[in-house]
Amino acid sequence: MTTHHPPRARRRAVALRLALAVTLATLLPMQSACTQTRMGQNGRPLSSDLRLATWNMDWLLTPATRAELGNTCQARQPSSDQHALPCTPGRTPPPTRSAADFDALARTADQLRDTVKADVVALQEVDGAAAARQVFRQGWAVDCFVQRAHPQKVGFAIREGTPYRCNGDLGLLDVDGSSRGGADVTIYPGTPREVRLLAVHLKSGCFDGKLDRQFPPCQRLRQQVPVLERWVDARVREGVAFALLGDFNRHLDKDARYPAGPDESAPFNLFNALSDNEPPGATLVRATEGAPSIPCDADDHHSQYIDDVLVSSQLAGRASQRQFARVPYAPEDRGRMLSDHCPVVFSLIGALR
Repeated sequence: MTTHHPPRARRRAVALRLALAVTLATLLPMQSACTQTRMGQNGRPLSSDLRLATWNMDWLLTPATRAELGNTCQARQPSSDQHALPCTPGRTPPPTRSAADFDALARTADQLRDTVKADVVALQEVDGAAAARQVFRQGWAVDCFVQRAHPQKVGFAIREGTPYRCNGDLGLLDVDGSSRGGADVTIYPGTPREVRLLAVHLKSGCFDGKLDRQFPPCQRLRQQVPVLERWVDARVREGVAFALLGDFNRHLDKDARYPAGPDESAPFNLFNALSDNEPPGATLVRATEGAPSIPCDADDHHSQYIDDVLVSSQLAGRASQRQFARVPYAPEDRGRMLSDHCPVVFSLIGALR
């Protein structure tokens, strides 16, 4: 027999609403923090603030694709060149969403657009632009998705009117033919406001501990880190402001406490391999550093972040303020098929002056 605890549930719902209120309270003053504006497309004021978000959307597919692939699913995780779904025995299958579920997700996307005023959202586990448009319906360009057949793709939602250029995939992150490449975009290309962004969804399963363990997820993640480091180092040498956004599948609050180790090609940890000041300037600021744990909903019991935004010291140094926020789902949407992640936001006030 299951014993229910309504008072505890009510307390958690109240706590979640308070967390949402606190989160949004930190964001609302940002809208008036910008005192210098330029005119963008259509004569609209162009903010000097930069707000970067990331959101893993948990196998987001169109209903038609979900139905089609569900009928031909396979026991093992598909490789990168397969447009297929897994139906591994003993594991929860990819979700089947209703119209109401998509509407609830779309309300969160609207919140990112209207309240948070995010400029860019890095997306993970989305089956391309058609799937993304079910959630990012108005006011967004959805683009730059990796060229991968597998439904778990990485890409971007970019605020409508923001100039951008897709730079192609960082395909080398697919170290074994079954891992996810990175999506690379430049916003405001060719202008003083130019920022290069890389969206990632790294190998899952090696959340803590050193990467040199004889454990396949750690071995794959260990192979991905030097690929990211080369990307970071190339941006530093170019003198370009940049950020890495996404699902790192790593508790970076713990990871960042330990050195990367002496061998760049086989690091022990992730964060300090990327942020080693070699070449000079290759240092990163982590959005979640010191941030409180904010649950996505009343059923979320995770206390550590794996979604993060890592910003180059050059870009972070241009900001007069840096503000972290998480955007939980509305309490009334509890029980809907949404995602086991919710958006993380890093705001850089005045960074685009």
